[in-house]
Amino acid sequence: MELEIKKKRKRKLQMMTGFISFIIGLLALAVLNMGLLIETMDIPELFLFPLPFLGVFLGVVGLITKNRSKQFAWWGIGINLFIPIFIGLMFGLSWTINAKP
Repeated sequence: MELEIKKKRKRKLQMMTGFISFIIGLLALAVLNMGLLIETMDIPELFLFPLPFLGVFLGVVGLITKNRSKQFAWWGIGINLFIPIFIGLMFGLSWTINAKP
């Protein structure tokens, strides 16, 4: 009788979700920085809220994976959460400026 060797199926989607989350965070952060440096008001809304929330979701999925490095998932979640928090703080602080004393 021969010994059967079962091949483990690798789930590519679960392996890549943390890395994709990290890349989405870097891309959204780069677009935000370019918009702030150029001082334009035409930053696409896709890069401010929907894309970072997708990155957070993919990062959480990346944390659930078994026996994989979760470092990219943690970095992706951190960068993607930083963007909406930064925008909210900037709006909140700018509303405290009194232009007409």
